[in-house]
Amino acid sequence: MMKIGNVKLKNNLILAPMASVTNLPYRLLCKDAGLRYSEMINLNALSRGNKATEKLCLTCKEEKPVSFQLFGLRTEPIKKAVSMIESKADIIDFNFGCPAHQVVGVGSGAALLKRPEKVGKIISTIVGCTSKPVTAKIRLGYDKNNVVKLCKIIEDAGASAVAVHARTYKQGFSGKANWSALKELDLGIPVIGNGDVTDGRKAKKMLEICDGAMIGRAAIGDPMVFSRILKYLENGSVEKMPGLSEKVGWFLDYYKLALKYDLVNLHTLKQRAQEFTKNLRDSRIIRKELNKIKDVDFMIKYMESLR
Repeated sequence: MMKIGNVKLKNNLILAPMASVTNLPYRLLCKDAGLRYSEMINLNALSRGNKATEKLCLTCKEEKPVSFQLFGLRTEPIKKAVSMIESKADIIDFNFGCPAHQVVGVGSGAALLKRPEKVGKIISTIVGCTSKPVTAKIRLGYDKNNVVKLCKIIEDAGASAVAVHARTYKQGFSGKANWSALKELDLGIPVIGNGDVTDGRKAKKMLEICDGAMIGRAAIGDPMVFSRILKYLENGSVEKMPGLSEKVGWFLDYYKLALKYDLVNLHTLKQRAQEFTKNLRDSRIIRKELNKIKDVDFMIKYMESLR
C-alpha cells in the first residue's frame, strides 16, 4: 500500500479535493477511499478567523487519514494557516492547480504554475513549519506541459508526494487527460494520477502508471465508486450501477451527517440531492421539484418519498 511520509494508506484510491463537495459529511460517505482531501481552504480567510472557512476544517477520527488542502500566496498567512490546521490534518496539501477564475485572478491556484520557483518556495515554507507530510496538487502546466520540472522542484522542496491532474490550466476540464505525460515522471516520492479516472478499468490503468489514482468528478453523487473500483481491482468484477432507491439512501445518510456536524444548509442539500439523482430516470422531474422547495424539512420528506 502507498505511504505518504509516515502516513500509511489502506489502499491507493484517493478522493480529490472539490470545492462545495468534499466537506466532512461527504468525505465520511466516501469511506472506501484510502485518503480523502478536504475542500480547498483559503489560507488568508483561515488566518483571519473567518468562521465559514473554519467550518471547512472540521474532521473526526472516523475519516482518518485526511489531507487538508490550502490555497493562497503569501508566506506569513501560510505559516499561520498551517499552525491552525496542523493538529487536525494527517497530511497538508497545497493547491497549485485550481482553474477557477476568482482563484487564478489573484495569482493563486493554477496561476502559480507560471512561477515554478514560487511553487518550490511555498512547499519549502510549509515543510519548514510542520512535522506533518506535505504534498502538492498540480496540473501539467499553465498553458504547456512542464510537469517534469514542476515535480522535481516540488520533490526537492521536501514534499512527500505530488498529485498531478493530467491537463494544463488552459485545458480546464476539457479534452482527454494526457496520461502519457505522467509516464515521464521519475520521482523518489509517490505520484498520484488524476484526470478521467471514472471506473475500475481506468483506475487499474492509472495505477500501472502512478502510485495512486485520484478520483474527482466520478465521485460526485456517487461515494460508492471507490467500493466498486476496489472490487474490480481485487477480482475484475463489474457491479451494477446503483438505482434511485440506493442513491436516495446515500443522500439521507449525508443529511444525517450534516445534522450531526451542524452543516445543514438548504442550498448545499439541494446541490447534493441533484448530484445523487443525476442521470437517473426521471432525474429532470426530480430536479424541477427540488428547485421549488424552500424548506429543509419539506425537502427531506420529498426525498424520502422517492425511495
